[in-house]
Amino acid sequence: MGSTEQNLEIEIKLKLDSFADYLKLIGFLGNPDKEVNQLNCFFDSEDHRLMKDGWALRVRAENDRGLITLKGAADSDHDLTVVREEFETIIERSAALAIINLQNDILAAPAEPIEFVKHKYPDIALAKLAQFTNIRQMKNFKIGDYTHVLELDRTEYADGSVDYELEMELDNPDQSDIVIPSLQKLFASLDIPFQRQDQTKFIRALEKTRQF
Repeated sequence: MGSTEQNLEIEIKLKLDSFADYLKLIGFLGNPDKEVNQLNCFFDSEDHRLMKDGWALRVRAENDRGLITLKGAADSDHDLTVVREEFETIIERSAALAIINLQNDILAAPAEPIEFVKHKYPDIALAKLAQFTNIRQMKNFKIGDYTHVLELDRTEYADGSVDYELEMELDNPDQSDIVIPSLQKLFASLDIPFQRQDQTKFIRALEKTRQF
């Protein structure tokens, strides 16, 4: 089994309405410190048992690794900041691709998120419900006394449509008191609407395939 982390994911997700707004941020931030190509695939039962209980199960293949991630329902008590439980296991990229391409059964993967699902839903059968690609540009960005990582995403879905968003992970929700005003100021200076992204990429992908 690969290395596993169980923690709270604390992040801010901001919707970008257009390619022009995406380019404005790229122009301001300059060359990324890191760029990651991601192939994302979500699994659930055909009747969406995981989703109905607030869970989302994702397999991701990145440049040089794979990830199996189980995310819980978002806590909506933090305004623009989304807080959710997360289990994540790092696996080989080839193993992630084998699951995504349905060459290997996801329920046979030696990963903590899968063990959790099998324990909680012992009779579940999982199917691939959504797949999309994402290019993530990552840039270190100092706000106050902390250096955060801005994650600028370009996501392409199975129907060929593309959308954009900015994500930032926080160490604790209290950091949002400083981070949010700074991001609001940045967006205002670039004439970009400041708006929360209310839908996950998974939900957007399902809507595009008329599964949700």
